Amino acid sequence: MNLPDRTVLENGAVLLSHALPSNPFIAFRGSVPAGVAAEGSDQGVAEFTSRLLLSGTRTMSAAKLADRLEGIGATLEFAGGEEVLTFQGRCTRETAAETVRMLVECLARPTFPPKEVERVRGELLNDVRMEADDTRARAFRELARLVFPKAHPYGRDPKGGESRIRRIRRADIVSFHEAHVGPEGLILAATGDVDRTLLDDAVATPLSRLRGDEGGPPTIPPPPPHRPGTGWIPMPHKTQVDIAIGAPGVPRRHADYYALNLANLLFGRIGLYGRLGRNLRDEQGLAYYAFSSLDARTAGGMWSISAGVNPANLGKALESIRGEMDRLRTEPFTREEVRDGKDNQIGSLIVSLERNAEVASELHRMEYYGLGMDFLERYPEVIADLTEERVRDVARKYFLPSASSMVVAGPVGRTRLRL
Repeated sequence: MNLPDRTVLENGAVLLSHALPSNPFIAFRGSVPAGVAAEGSDQGVAEFTSRLLLSGTRTMSAAKLADRLEGIGATLEFAGGEEVLTFQGRCTRETAAETVRMLVECLARPTFPPKEVERVRGELLNDVRMEADDTRARAFRELARLVFPKAHPYGRDPKGGESRIRRIRRADIVSFHEAHVGPEGLILAATGDVDRTLLDDAVATPLSRLRGDEGGPPTIPPPPPHRPGTGWIPMPHKTQVDIAIGAPGVPRRHADYYALNLANLLFGRIGLYGRLGRNLRDEQGLAYYAFSSLDARTAGGMWSISAGVNPANLGKALESIRGEMDRLRTEPFTREEVRDGKDNQIGSLIVSLERNAEVASELHRMEYYGLGMDFLERYPEVIADLTEERVRDVARKYFLPSASSMVVAGPVGRTRLRL
């Protein structure tokens, strides 16, 4: 894969591109630093704002935006996140200029119509009510709060909770948008049927007109120290218990990241969800699902286990999870496991780069985390250089029952909680 083009516009926005001329479409991914981390104490306003950016601008109503995007066969979406507000879409070479103009219009000149504010308020309240009755969502949200305490952005509910949603006013949204949505820190990555002329005329030109937000991206502090805790969320009307176990991981640029990511793959992702899934779900039949995850961000991250079980199997399931974590010390990953995991990671990347959207996402990640424009070329070598002992060491270092927090949600009693 040739190195992508990288351009920094005069207003500070960064444009990345990689040509895939065999694909007739253009996919783009991007972000602005207007996520939960930018809110301060105004919890919930970032998520509220992200859901309103397609609700009308100074020149186009929500209906006109939707009709025009549909009319030209393009897509445009916005979403909130802990660190950034993201956007993504798809268009053709012929419709690229108009699509990017609409993107810039939505970012720069949203009107936040009062009727749309109330519509989104109702949408958010409904989401909160649905999550309140979801054992898996409740367990994982509480786990994040335990791993990232003291209202750290990584541990907050992006929606802010029901009472906060009711208090947010249009003026709060306008102020947040004016302070945080602009060209500074904006990244846009495009792939597909693109070349230098198209990028200059159809993408860079409209993006260069974006103004505002002179303060730059917010600084995200390191998460506070984690003190392992236990959460118990009684939901007696439910028939399933959901378990969430986790502990701090590492930032994306940390030296342990690649070995830890491979260890997580082997423990709870590859094949039938790794060692964990094979034991709990397929061999013992204790869980409806069981897998592990690794989330690495700018200032920190979290490693976690998720499992859904019959309440009658809760004790056995916890014992088996503990057993698999302890097994990393008594029966570390074999040479064959590590080899298969490396092959999977390298092969998965190669396959994903055949799709426009995945290439755009990778380009965006490369820029956002400062991985370098040659990252995709270096990646196979980075993975190949991981030694078996290095992978085993980080698994023993991070996957520790004694260092993990645990939350159980469902028809359970507090006295049964133990890892």
